[in-house]
This record gives sequence, C-alpha cells and structure tokens, in this order.
Amino acid sequence: MRKLTSLLVVIFITTVMAQSVHAQSPVSFGLKAGMNISNLHGSDFEPDAKTGILLGAVLDINVPALPFGVESGVYYSQKGAELSGDNFESKIKLDYIEVPVMAKFQLGPPGPITPSLAVGPYLGFNVNAEEEFSSGGVTQTDDISDGIKGTEFGGVGALGLDFNLGLTKLNATARYSYGFTSVWDDSDVDSDRNAVFSIALGIMF
Repeated sequence: MRKLTSLLVVIFITTVMAQSVHAQSPVSFGLKAGMNISNLHGSDFEPDAKTGILLGAVLDINVPALPFGVESGVYYSQKGAELSGDNFESKIKLDYIEVPVMAKFQLGPPGPITPSLAVGPYLGFNVNAEEEFSSGGVTQTDDISDGIKGTEFGGVGALGLDFNLGLTKLNATARYSYGFTSVWDDSDVDSDRNAVFSIALGIMF
C-alpha cells in the first residue's frame, strides 16, 4: 500500500510539473527511468549489492546564454542490500521518494549531442522498509519501518548525454548517490548509509 501511495504522489507531481512547463520557456520537463545498484556502506556485515528501479519526473531550469542550469525533480528510488550465508539469504528493501537539487553544467557547446555534469544534495523520504528472509525453502517478509529513519540527506553526482531532437531531447545518465545520514533510526548507530549507482534513460519536452 505504501508503494502504491508513493507512486501516486510521483504521478501527481508529474502532472503539476507538466502544466508549469507551458508557462515557463527556460524550463523543460521530462521523465526518467532506470536501474539502481545499491548497497549499505559502512555496514559491519559486508552485504552484497541489490538491484532496484528508479523512476522520476524531472525539471531542468536553464540560465539563458550560459552553459549552466539547475536540475531538480521527484524520484521513486529502491535501495537496500543483500546478505547471504550457507543456509540463508536476507534482503533489506528500502524505498524512498527523493528530491534532488543539482547544479548542472554543459561540458560542451550546444549540438546534436551535449555532455553534462550535475552535482548537488538530495532529500529522501522513506516510504517502505522490509526485510525478506529466506532459509530452508521458506521465505518471510517483515516490516522494519520502525527501525528506519523517515528522512535521509545525501549528495548526488551525475554524468549525462543529451541527444537533441528539436522539440524533444533524449538523455542517458549515470549517477552516484550517497547518504550522509545512517538508515537506522537508532541514535547510537551511525553506520549503514545508502550508496547507489544508477543508470537511467529519459526524455525531455
């Protein structure tokens, strides 16, 4: 239910963004989708990486006549990690709604293909936290939301390629995000921070 609610929030904000684009010429609107490869950095258990999805509605605000702008948006991001042993496997599934605000720099003159660099902070809101434990052919899923911080603050950097097609623009992005705060709500635990490498494709209007 929490996952469905978070997706509906993304769709609602997407609609609002789409309406604002027509009124602001320096602002372009887009959608992105891709894959997360996440892990928990600083954990004492040395977990393995976990894959998830990344879905987002994006806003680009360009500064006229300058190779500089601001990229923001709203993302649904699946994070977490996996841990396995001789007779068990455990998956920590942490889902967030993320709002990044990044300075975006064009790394070349405008053309058919334009590379870019974006960097800045993000604020995340946890919307789902589960542990899926499997052993002896039996799988059990537990809600661990009570032990997870409701908000996360971190930084993100991204390298992208924009393919200009006239009225629309396609882009491919590789990005890395790192949480500056622990995922656990326990104030005595200051480890296990989200570290995520993402690959995404998008379209801008």
